[in-house]
This record gives sequence, C-alpha cells and structure tokens, in this order.
Amino acid sequence: MQVITYSSHPLLPWYVAGWVTFCAVAVALLLFSSSWFYDGYLLLRDGRYTSRWWSNLMLSPVIYLAAGFLWNLEARGRVLPSFGFTRPDWPARSANSGFLPIVIGAIPLVLIAGFFLVAFVRWTGGAGF
Repeated sequence: MQVITYSSHPLLPWYVAGWVTFCAVAVALLLFSSSWFYDGYLLLRDGRYTSRWWSNLMLSPVIYLAAGFLWNLEARGRVLPSFGFTRPDWPARSANSGFLPIVIGAIPLVLIAGFFLVAFVRWTGGAGF
C-alpha cells in the first residue's frame, strides 16, 4: 500500500509535512492571539504571571473560534444561515444580505461563548464584579 501511495504521488511526504507544519503554526497563532496575549496583559497589569494560565489556555481558543464563526455568518436564502468560507467564490461579498438568518445562526455561537464565560470564569473583585 505504501508503494502504491508513493508511486501515485512521489511528493506526498512533502505535502503531509507542509500540512503538519501549517497546522502547527495555525494552532500556535490561535493560542498566541487568544490566550497568551491575554496572559501577557495580566502580567503587565498585575506584575506577575497569572495562576489561571491553564484555564485561559483551554477556554480562550473556544471563545475565539466561536467569535470567528460568528464573524463568518451570512444569509443564504430567507431563513438558513451559512458560513461565508463555504461559498465557492469566497472571500468575495455575498449577494444575500438578510438579517434574520444571521441572528438565527448567531444564537448557538453566542450561547457557547456565554456558557464558557459563565461556567468557567471565576469572577473575583474589581470592576464591579
């Protein structure tokens, strides 16, 4: 099976290595922009690294991805929402501009982010909490 795979596409190992590298870079950028950036802010604000770094590392990407999906919602038809990146002509603008499908699609994404914020974030002192 390996011989057939290699003979059908001799550059396949390079493609796999490229995709693994791409995915590793994408995950590192996701963690940096969603969690480590916030941890850096807490370090500058408090003068010490936060003890909640693990929970930030686990929760921030989920909220960040939900926000990214929310940003990509668009109307497709009268009621059904879809994600813009699923269109063949993406990133061109969509011809549909309905509001109701976006609201319907946004509800589960907002509920996911709200659940993680309410269930896992320990609100302690400051800013009226």
